[in-house]
Amino acid sequence: MSNEKIDREALEIDSKTFGNLRAPEGVWASCIRIIDPVNSQSVAIYPLDANEAAFSIAVVAFSARNGEMLLVVGTAVDVHLAPRACSTGFLRVYAFVEGGSKIELLHKTETDDIPMSLLSFQGRLLAGVGKSLRLYDIGKKKLLRKAENRQFASAILTLNTQGSRILAGDLNQSIYFVVYKAAENRLLIFADDVSARWTTAATMLDYNTVVAGDKFGNVFVNRLSETVSKQVDDDPTGAGILHEKSVLMGAPHKTKMIAHFHVGDIIMSIEKIALVAGARDVIVYFGLHGTIGILTPLVSKDDVDFISTLEQHMRTENLSLVGRDHLSWRGYYTPVKAVVDGDLCEYFAKLPTQKQLAIAGELDRTVGDVLKKLESLRVTASGF
Repeated sequence: MSNEKIDREALEIDSKTFGNLRAPEGVWASCIRIIDPVNSQSVAIYPLDANEAAFSIAVVAFSARNGEMLLVVGTAVDVHLAPRACSTGFLRVYAFVEGGSKIELLHKTETDDIPMSLLSFQGRLLAGVGKSLRLYDIGKKKLLRKAENRQFASAILTLNTQGSRILAGDLNQSIYFVVYKAAENRLLIFADDVSARWTTAATMLDYNTVVAGDKFGNVFVNRLSETVSKQVDDDPTGAGILHEKSVLMGAPHKTKMIAHFHVGDIIMSIEKIALVAGARDVIVYFGLHGTIGILTPLVSKDDVDFISTLEQHMRTENLSLVGRDHLSWRGYYTPVKAVVDGDLCEYFAKLPTQKQLAIAGELDRTVGDVLKKLESLRVTASGF
């Protein structure tokens, strides 16, 4: 019997005030919760088995079941984050019952690593299981593996798709461009990034362009060459990709970085969406520390020239509270490229009148025109 004294008061503290007690390493608890968004209430809660943690979720319309919508949850048991390991992983498949207010477990499929990302793809399930990208179809007793690619560097954290193209975000090797060739049932990597990035979130802007965030607080936009894209799409079997020579110990083709910006927060989610009816799509990102930011496209050369010149003038005002140079901050890891800091430009309204007049004169505009233009760019994009 141990002689250690136990402080009962420390164990019985109010969890609402001090938070729950921290579990030791390797101890997990997870549940599946169905929430009514209208009433903001939990409709049903399904706790997972002992020490099993959920890492990914997706709603998949399986063609083999006539397009029935099924819920797939990726879980793992006895997970250790550093080094990343688990005793086993599972892909749990649930059916929606009672109008979606409850779910029923159909079966679960065992995996050899943590399923970090799931996505519906052409009537099947696309899963990033550790270093492997797998394509599953639904079976009676478990999911059936149809195709697999094990050539990824560490772990697949994000998945996006358009047509037969898949964009896989690797844990520490940025974004991979993958194509699925149905004729040969192959998943082939044909392009990747020159820079190794610790990806946290990503979304496709168009068929050849992706925007993503990394764990060092950067947001970047990569684009694939139109020539390479057409060449890959025109190859029916993928034989050309298989025989192409690797470049820099990676894929045969490389994407080009067309924009880069340091936001100062770890981006956990990023989406392309129109916040104003009839307006252009914007990029909305959400940070770990509560940051919500918007990146809006500038399609007019006049707008680009105006806002870029205004930013240059605002940089000379030394508005930083800690004396940090603005350009070095926004280019903390990689020099800022093709992005203008709207937060800095908004400080124009707080400058003394004489400085406002001087800057407006350099722009060949009145102070009122500058303020109206800034408001127009903000409201048109975000509605705020």
